[in-house]
Amino acid sequence: MHLLRRWWSFPADFAWSAAYHRMSPLLSRVHVAVGVWCGFFAALCVAATHTPAGFDSDSAERAGYAIAVANMFVGAAWVRGPFPTEKVSRLFVAYIEVVIAAVLFLLADPFVALPGAAALGIIGSYIAVFHSPKMFVAHQTLSVAVIGALLFRAVLEPSADVVLAYAYVILLTLILFSAPILTQALLLVLRSDAATAFYDPLTGLRNRRGLDAAITERGNAPDIHGGSAAVLVLDLDGFKLVNDRFGHAYGDVVLRVTAEAIDAAFPPPAITARTGGEEFVILTWVDTDAAIEQVAELQTRLAADPEVGVTVSVGGADLEATSVARDFRRAWSRADVAMYAAKRAGGNSVSFDG
Repeated sequence: MHLLRRWWSFPADFAWSAAYHRMSPLLSRVHVAVGVWCGFFAALCVAATHTPAGFDSDSAERAGYAIAVANMFVGAAWVRGPFPTEKVSRLFVAYIEVVIAAVLFLLADPFVALPGAAALGIIGSYIAVFHSPKMFVAHQTLSVAVIGALLFRAVLEPSADVVLAYAYVILLTLILFSAPILTQALLLVLRSDAATAFYDPLTGLRNRRGLDAAITERGNAPDIHGGSAAVLVLDLDGFKLVNDRFGHAYGDVVLRVTAEAIDAAFPPPAITARTGGEEFVILTWVDTDAAIEQVAELQTRLAADPEVGVTVSVGGADLEATSVARDFRRAWSRADVAMYAAKRAGGNSVSFDG
């Protein structure tokens, strides 16, 4: 029961899952695969109008053609991209659930419709990857209702093969329930582990890998925060002396407090990361003057905290917000050089490239 409660309450992070797929060379074309699947579904609807076991009335045929056309439009939207928002994804799931059920009940032969319910497993796999256990359970509940209704319809046929109907149900149970539940639980655990790989366990900020992922994601999105951006490199002054004098445990406290101050001074959409040792990197979508004001706020926060006991040297470089994905590395390098200039100036200061 404890494991079931953990699974049920496991949070879904659609944005992270979608971003992970976009960043992976292997998974970045998933939206095309979904669009192709919609195209195949449309082809099946057309095929069902040309077989006696399919749509056997004019109204059913018209419905089949309408669903086929709608699926072609939906599939084209998926292929064109980009990957949808969570709200659009939920609407897509609801649409597919409804049209699959509609097609199954429109089929003339219930012994064709019953095994055809395996198509519900495809959308179940999509939900397992991108959405929460609660949504997955809702899908499974709908699947049970659809299969139950199709089974009832099949066994009421005058010459029904009842054994075959129940054999189909057993097969559908394996396809739609046993394997997908285990798969979804595994995917949730893997997603959680993969997400933690992007964050520094000590401070909770992104690590280098997480920074790269966030830059890729934000750089590929349309800019809504103005045309300017700045990269800041922060390094704690005299941190080695803190470790030598008070020990590494106290040094860890200083790093955590510093990270909290950075997060407070640079709230989202700014991207913050600990890139190694006592060095931090920030990408903020403001101009140079505003970035300097944010650094001043950070320095004030650190000075007011008696636990820190260190100051920061900050180097900065500006860049165009529309070229973040392309120019971030160069701006980071310029900001790093500027940070060392701040160090040479005595520390606890800010130096901007140029």
